[in-house]
Amino acid sequence: MDRHVTATHSPLVSLHHWFVNYRLVTFVALSLWIGLTFCGPIPEAAALPTVDEILKELHLSDTDRENIMQGKIVDWTASEGSDRELALGMAFLVKTKPEDLTEMYRQALVLKEVSVITASGKLTGEGTMADLAGVKLEPNGKKEAERYLNAKPGDELNLDTKEIADFQALKAGGDADAVPVEKVEVLIRQGLLARYQAYRSKGLPGIAPYQRGHGQQRLAGDELLLSTKQMTGVAKHLPAFHKFLLDYPQGLAKDEAKNLEEFFYWLNIDVFGRPMFVLVQRILYHMGDAAMAVERHYYTSHDYNSMLQGIAALPTKDGTFLFYIGRVSTDQVAGFGSAALHPVSRAITAPYIKDMFREVQTKAGKR
Repeated sequence: MDRHVTATHSPLVSLHHWFVNYRLVTFVALSLWIGLTFCGPIPEAAALPTVDEILKELHLSDTDRENIMQGKIVDWTASEGSDRELALGMAFLVKTKPEDLTEMYRQALVLKEVSVITASGKLTGEGTMADLAGVKLEPNGKKEAERYLNAKPGDELNLDTKEIADFQALKAGGDADAVPVEKVEVLIRQGLLARYQAYRSKGLPGIAPYQRGHGQQRLAGDELLLSTKQMTGVAKHLPAFHKFLLDYPQGLAKDEAKNLEEFFYWLNIDVFGRPMFVLVQRILYHMGDAAMAVERHYYTSHDYNSMLQGIAALPTKDGTFLFYIGRVSTDQVAGFGSAALHPVSRAITAPYIKDMFREVQTKAGKR
C-alpha cells in the first residue's frame, strides 16, 4: 500500500511525503467518527438530516450515490478558509453498524496499526509529567536535540517565545554537544504538558502561538476556529454542538455528558526521519443510532500548524454512510503559488486517504 517519493525536498514534496508517512491523517477513520460532537438536548432521529439530504447539500449527484452504493469512495468539494488550509471531503459506505465502528474507535486502533506512530500515550485530568514519560527524541535524537537547542523564530520548529527562551537558556551553559538529549526531552515534555493544560482550561484561545520570525506568528487556535466555522453543515443541523466546539471547554451540561466520550493523546510520528510530537483531542458523541465525533490536532512540533477532521456516521438499511472532512493548516501550501499548490496537493493526497478508507471498509465489513 505504501507509495514512495523519490524527488528532492521541496514544500510540495514535503507535503506529499508527510501525507505518505502521516497515516493518522487517513487511517484515523478506522478508529473514529471524526465528525463533530453535540452538546445540546439530543434531537429525535427523525430530526437529523437524511443521507439523501446530506448528499444534496454536498452537491453529490445520483451517479455519486450509485457509486457509493457500489463501494466506491466519492469526493466532495469543501471550501477552504485561507491559503494555508487544505481541505478534502469524501463520502463512502461501510457494510456494518455504527456501534461496531464505535468499538473500533474506543480501541484506538490507529495507534496500534500505523507504523510511523512510533510512540503514544494518553493524557487524563490535569495531566502529569509521568503521562509524558514516553516522549523521547527518536529517531535521530541528537540531531533533533540540536534543533531545539538552536531554536529561534521560524518554521523549523513550532515554538512560542517562552519555549524558545527555555531551550536557549538550556544551551547557555555550553554548546549543543555538551547538553544531554535527556535534558532537552524534559523541556519538550514540560512544553507539551503546558500546552495540554492550557487547551483543556481555555480552549482555542489558550493555544500558544508559533513564532515565525520578522514579528510574524501562526495562531493554531485561530486556524482551528476558522476550520470549525467552515463546517457550515454542522452549524445548520446541530447548532448547539457547533457552539460547543467553538466555545470548548464551556457549554456541556452534566446531564448531557452521558453520550459523550473524550480522549486526549500525545503522539510521536516519524516524518522524514524526524520525531514530530502531536497533541490530539478526540471526541465521540452518540446520537440514537447515528454517531459523530471530532479530532483536533491543537499542537504539532513541525511540518503543519493544526488539523481538524470530521466524519458523520449515519445508519441505513445498506450499512453506514460516512461523510468525511479533513482540514489541515500548513504553510507549505500558502504564499506565492498557493492557487496552484492547493489543487495539486489535493490530487496528491486524496489517493492515500482513499487507500486507508478502503481498509476501513474491509476491516469493518469483517466484524
